[in-house]
Amino acid sequence: MKRIPVHLAALVVLLALLAGGCSKEKDRFLNRAYHRLTSRDNGWFNANEKLKETVDGIERAYIDDFDKMLPLFVYGTEDQAKGAGGDLEKCIEKCSLVIERHSMDIKGKQRNSWIDDAYFVIGRSYFYKRAWFDAQRTFDYIGRRFKDQDRQYEAKVWLARTLMETEQYARAQSTLDEVKEVKELPKRFPHDELAAVQADLDLRRGKVDDAIMNLERAVDITKDRQRRVRWTFILAQLYQVKGMDDRSIAAYKQVTRMNPPYELAFHAQVFQALAFDRGDSKALRKMLNRMLRDDKHVDHFDMIHYALADIDLKENKDSSAIAHLKRSAYVSTNDTRQKAKTWLRLADLYFDDRAYPDAQLYYDSTSTLLAEEHPRFEEVATRAEVLGELVEQLNIIAREDSLQQLAGMDPEEREKAIKRLIREREKAEAEKEVAEREAREAEAAGTAAPARPATPAGGGSGAWYFYNPQQLGRGLSEFKKKWGNRPLEDDWRRRDKSGSAIAQEEPEEAGEPTAEGTEGEGKEGEPEWKDPGFYLKDLPTSDTALAASNAKICEAMYRSGMIYKEKLKDTDNAIESFETLINRFEECRFTPESHYQMYRIYLAREKSGSFIDFGGSTSQAYANIILERWPDSEFARLVRDPSLLEGGEARRKVEAAEYDQLYREFRQRNYLLVISTCNQVITNEPRNHLLGKYHLLKAMAIGGTRELSAFRTALQEVKDKFPATEEAKAAEDLLAVLDRQATSEGAPAEQGKAPTNASSFRMDQGPHYIALIHPNSAGDINTVKTKISDFNRRYFPGRNILIENTILDAEQQVVVLRLFDDKAAAMAYYHQFLGDVGMLGGINDQGHPIFAISPDNYAQLYKNKDVDAYAAFFTQNYLPKQ
Repeated sequence: MKRIPVHLAALVVLLALLAGGCSKEKDRFLNRAYHRLTSRDNGWFNANEKLKETVDGIERAYIDDFDKMLPLFVYGTEDQAKGAGGDLEKCIEKCSLVIERHSMDIKGKQRNSWIDDAYFVIGRSYFYKRAWFDAQRTFDYIGRRFKDQDRQYEAKVWLARTLMETEQYARAQSTLDEVKEVKELPKRFPHDELAAVQADLDLRRGKVDDAIMNLERAVDITKDRQRRVRWTFILAQLYQVKGMDDRSIAAYKQVTRMNPPYELAFHAQVFQALAFDRGDSKALRKMLNRMLRDDKHVDHFDMIHYALADIDLKENKDSSAIAHLKRSAYVSTNDTRQKAKTWLRLADLYFDDRAYPDAQLYYDSTSTLLAEEHPRFEEVATRAEVLGELVEQLNIIAREDSLQQLAGMDPEEREKAIKRLIREREKAEAEKEVAEREAREAEAAGTAAPARPATPAGGGSGAWYFYNPQQLGRGLSEFKKKWGNRPLEDDWRRRDKSGSAIAQEEPEEAGEPTAEGTEGEGKEGEPEWKDPGFYLKDLPTSDTALAASNAKICEAMYRSGMIYKEKLKDTDNAIESFETLINRFEECRFTPESHYQMYRIYLAREKSGSFIDFGGSTSQAYANIILERWPDSEFARLVRDPSLLEGGEARRKVEAAEYDQLYREFRQRNYLLVISTCNQVITNEPRNHLLGKYHLLKAMAIGGTRELSAFRTALQEVKDKFPATEEAKAAEDLLAVLDRQATSEGAPAEQGKAPTNASSFRMDQGPHYIALIHPNSAGDINTVKTKISDFNRRYFPGRNILIENTILDAEQQVVVLRLFDDKAAAMAYYHQFLGDVGMLGGINDQGHPIFAISPDNYAQLYKNKDVDAYAAFFTQNYLPKQ
C-alpha cells in the first residue's frame, strides 16, 4: 500500500479544520478565532480606516467662522456630507458584509467580538452622512444588543451626539447620564469625549457655566493634541462670553504655546486684544504692532487694526480708534466679513455721536456686504435708509445755503470763490486719479490692492456741495429711494417686466441735466465743473428765486426734524432743527407745524418727570404761541383738547394699517380691487391722513391695467389735488415718463388712442372672445358680470366661460368672455346673448357695442381704443355671413 506524504496529509487536515471553522453555528475556539480574524482583517479594518480618512478630510475642509463660537466637534456641512456619501456608503457596505458573513449569534449571544465594532463603524458612517435616523437606530441597537462589550457605552455617547443634532436634548442628557452612572467603564473608553459631548450639550441648552466646567475637564484629560488645542480655544471664547477676561486671555495665550494651526494661532493672538477690558494694554499693543510687521499676516492686517481700535475704544481713545478702523478698511484684501464688521463699527460710532451723515455712509456700505442672515442686517438696512432720507434733507439745506451765500457775494468776490472751488475740485480729482492708478498698477502686478474704503474719511461735512463726497452717498440713496435695491442686470429699470404701464419707462436721455446739476462735458470736452457758469446757473439772484430757495430750506429743516423725532428718536437734534426753522423763518409753510412739534416734544418730556426747564422752553410756551398766532388751525384745536391727539394717533395707526393692507393687494396686482377700495376711501373718508397716498395708489392701479389715458388723468388729479407733496412729486415724475414714452413712440402725449382704421384688423377663424363695451355711466360693472354669469349657468352649464372686466379708457370698460373654440362658437353665443329677453335686460338692450373678436384683434383694439373701427370691421366681416 502506497503511503500518503506527511505534508499532504497535514494540508488535508488543515483544510478540514478550516472548513469546520467556517461554520457560524458552532461555538468552538477554531470557529471563533476564524470569524474574529476575518472580521477584523478583511472587513472592519478597511472600513474603519476608510471612515477615519473620510472624517479627516471633512475636518480639514471645514472652515471655522471665528465670528462665532467654534464647534467642539466638526461634523462638516451638508454639502460635505453629500460629497463624502460615496466613501461612507462603502464603509457601511463593508461592515454590513462582515456582519452578514461572520456574525456568530449562538443562543442569543454574539460570540464574534468584532461585530459590535462593525456596527459602530456603520453608525458613525450614518452620522457623518447626516442620516440621523439610521445613525440613531444603529447606536441604539449597539447599546441594547451588545451589553458589557467595549462599544456599548461609546455607542451611547454617539447616540447622545445624534440626538443633539436632532435637538432631542432631554433624551441626549438622559443617555449621557446613563453612561456617567456606570461605576466602571471599559478601559479604553474616551472619557475626554464624554466630557466634551456633555459640554457641547450644555452649550446648546444655554448652560455656559456647566459647559465651562465640563470643557475644563475635557481639556485636562484629553491626550489628543489637536483636540486639546481646539477645546482650549473654545474654552477661552467661553471665558470671554462670561466676562472672565483674564482667564480668557490666559487661555488664548495657552493656545499660542500649543503649536496650533496658523488660523487658530493668529486668532488666539488677536482675540487676546479683543478680550482685553482694563489694565495695561502695552503688551497687547506691542504684540499687535509686531504682527503688523510680519508679512505672513498681510491678509489679516485689517483684523489687527480692528483689534487695536477695540483696545482704543475700551480706553476711550475714540479718535485713534476711528483712525485704526479706517485703516482696517483701507488695508482689507479679501475678507469681506471683516470689512463689514469694520464699517459697521464705524457706523455705530458715528451714529452714537449723532454724526448722521457719516453714519449713513458707513451703514449704507455695510448693508452691501452684510449677509442677510446676520442678526443686525435689518437694523443696518433700516438705519441706512432712514439716515439716507435725513442726509438728503441736510444736503438740500447745505446746497441752498451755499447757493444763497454765493449769490450774496459781489461779482469779484464770487469769481474768486468759484475759482477757489474749481482749484479744490481739481486737487481732489488729481488725488482720486492717483489712487485709481495705484490700484490698477497693483492689480496688474498681481498683488492684492488694498481695498479703499467705500466711503470717504471725514464725511466732508461743510464742503461745497458740487464735489462734497457725501453727494456720492446721496446719489446712491436717491437711486435706491427711486428704484429700490435693484441688482445690476439688463433692464434694471424695470422691476415689473410683465408690461405694466407703470413699468414701461424708457431710459432717460444720456446727459440730461438734473436739478442737482448732473455733471457732463463742458466746452471743448472739458468737464462741466471747470466752467464757472456751471456754478452760476442755479444762483437765487432774484427775489422769487430766493423765496423758492428759502422754501426748500424750510421744508428740508422740517422734514429733517421729523426724521430725528419720529424715526431716530433723537429729540435733541429734532429740537435743534425745529428751533432753527422757527428762528430763521417767521412765516414759512412749516412754521406752525414746527411750533406744534416743539409743543409735543416738550409735553412728552414734562410727562416723563425728568424734565428741567432751564431756558423757558416748555410745552405751555409753544402752546401759547400756537393759540395766539394760529387760533383757528388744527394745531390750536389739538392744543386746546389734547384728548383729540390720542384719538387721532389711534386712528392714524388704523389708517396706516389699512393702507398697508391695500398696498399689499396692489403688489399682488389686484388692481381692480385696489381701485374700488381707493374710491371708497376717497369718497367716505375725506379726513383720512393718507388720502394723498390713496389717490396715488389708485392712479398706480389704473396704470397697472395698462390704460394710459386713465392713468394720465389719475396722475394729473394727484398732482393738482396735493401740490408740493411727495405724492404730487411722484405723480409728476410718472407723467414725465409717460410724456417721454409718448414722444418716443411719435404719438401725441395728450391722447390715449393711436390712429387706426378697420383695415388694421384681420380675420381669424380660431379662438375668439366676446367683448361687451360698458360705459362707466351705465352702472355697476359687477352687476353686469353677475347677470352674465347667471345667463351662462342657465344656457351654457357645461362651459367654463371666464368673465373679466378691465378699463378701456377713462369713460368705459370692457367685459371679456372667454374662451370660445372658434369664430362659429363665439357667434352662436353672440346671437343667443343678444336674443335673450329677461335675464340680460339692461345689458343687451342698451345699444352698447358687443361683438366677437379674436385675441389678436382684441389686443389691437385694446391698444388703439378705437371701438368704432372694430365695430365696423365686425359688421362687415361677421354679421353679413350669419
